[in-house]
Amino acid sequence: MKKIRLLVLAAAAFAAIVSAGAQTLKMEPQVVGVTTYEASTAVNLVVVKPEIKLDNFDFSVLAVNTNGTDREVKSVYPCDSRGAFDPDGEYLALGLEKASGRGLGLAKGSGVWRDEYSVSVGLKPGKTLKVGKQKFTAIECATDKALKDFLSEADYFNKGTFTGKSTGKVGDETLTYASYEPWSLKGDGKPNPLIIWLHGGGEGGVDVSITLLGNEVVSLIRPQIQSHFTTEGGADGAYVLSIQCQTMWMGMANGAMSHGEYPSVYADVLKSCIDDYVMNHPDVDRSRIYLGGCSNGGYMTVAMLIRYPKYFAAAYPTCEAYADANISDNEIAALAEENIWIVQSYDDTTVDPKTHCIPMFQRLVKAGAKNVWMSMFENVQGIDNPGQKLLGHFSWCYLFNDAVTKSQEQSEGDVKPSNDGGGSVAPQGHANIFEWMNAQVLTAPEPPQQQRQQNAQPRPQNGQRPQGQRPPQGGQRPPQNGQR
Repeated sequence: MKKIRLLVLAAAAFAAIVSAGAQTLKMEPQVVGVTTYEASTAVNLVVVKPEIKLDNFDFSVLAVNTNGTDREVKSVYPCDSRGAFDPDGEYLALGLEKASGRGLGLAKGSGVWRDEYSVSVGLKPGKTLKVGKQKFTAIECATDKALKDFLSEADYFNKGTFTGKSTGKVGDETLTYASYEPWSLKGDGKPNPLIIWLHGGGEGGVDVSITLLGNEVVSLIRPQIQSHFTTEGGADGAYVLSIQCQTMWMGMANGAMSHGEYPSVYADVLKSCIDDYVMNHPDVDRSRIYLGGCSNGGYMTVAMLIRYPKYFAAAYPTCEAYADANISDNEIAALAEENIWIVQSYDDTTVDPKTHCIPMFQRLVKAGAKNVWMSMFENVQGIDNPGQKLLGHFSWCYLFNDAVTKSQEQSEGDVKPSNDGGGSVAPQGHANIFEWMNAQVLTAPEPPQQQRQQNAQPRPQNGQRPQGQRPPQGGQRPPQNGQR
């Protein structure tokens, strides 16, 4: 009996020794980094603050879980609280392997980031973390509010709001916008092109990061697409302006949705927002403003071309939702004078191309359009994940992956969908839609003969005005880019 008691005491003493040697390392979750892909978003970076500085440790023992999915840690580096590399930083950035499939969806509902998103950092089963002479058998680090604050490419944009009059009813509407303005362009002293993007139906609201990340709009600021835009004598690249309405661009004053029957309630405030941005950025080239959008935003792109002819140097509506039946012959004649490149997938079941862009394209060709093109893909195949078939409505994936390279023939005949760039013709000999866009410059209309004769008169001396002419009143400026 005495021997048994001694064995029990020895076991207890040994357990106490083991317990004393077991240590838990505490880490405080900071932020996560969100990456956006062609059809989704994913958390691929986790920033934590360990209670002690961790140097030269084996990070393969770490176990990271995001939103219920186990992730593999691929890299670790010291950083500041926002994930920027800092060799003396007291924070730690954990780079994760790319999320599988379409990634980990983040948005809940329309234009809202989900409230709960869990992230935890621990040790793999049976593993320990050795730091110098210390050994940790557990890590305490978890949060279920990881998306309360996160890092993304949306951080490279300036954010703001604009309020102006609505269309069709009394009162104002407020838009949210994000603008990318690289310092290389702001300091080159040259006029620079401006790319405008209008979101789809699921990205409305008051958080413009939903617009930027929901459809990979951030790809417009990446080097691959920026490199297609050039400025003579200045830095290469373009400004990017993404504008968000609170509901849908197709919304009318009575709350119903328009497919072109009546104007959007946002028609006037959107144009005013663009004008305001251009006025406050004098280095924007007013002859090189490019407008595009997908689905609901594609509808608004066509609506703006009809409402404000010869304002935009080129347009790139994608899976546009403006019904051809609601475009008059006079409007087709005016659109035929614009520079347009349409993008869609033939198997789109959300917006039927056979009642939207295809008949519109055929009517434009019949009306004599010279610089109107249409890329019609067979279906939408993943490029981030080759072989993965996506919804047919997701044709913007080809646009943002810089894969729109060809157009259908300019013909009134049947289209021939092709996943080889969208067609068989290289518009104006350009390699892709962005190079074509870069080449489009809005030219001022030829003045009437009488005005040409007046312009040919000798210029008055000593600041005198020719008789009968008055200076602009109230700060007005001469019409720009053919506006009236």
